[in-house]
Amino acid sequence: MDEEWLRRKIEQEREAREMRRKSADWNFIKSLPPKLRIALEYYVDSGDFRGASRIADMSVDEFLYFAKEKANIVDMS
Repeated sequence: MDEEWLRRKIEQEREAREMRRKSADWNFIKSLPPKLRIALEYYVDSGDFRGASRIADMSVDEFLYFAKEKANIVDMS
């Protein structure tokens, strides 16, 4: 694996995580029941919407809609 490619990939992931953190409506997220709050926090930190949707017990489509429209988390994919 090319070292420069790996460095760029790590930087892209860091930037995406930072964008999700900045865009998120933290007051809304903190007001949610634990299952949804944890799922959204996990998504913000990891970008793993599939895992987060399982934590929230939602379909992927439902979760992404909820994250974007209700919690204002930008989708970096």
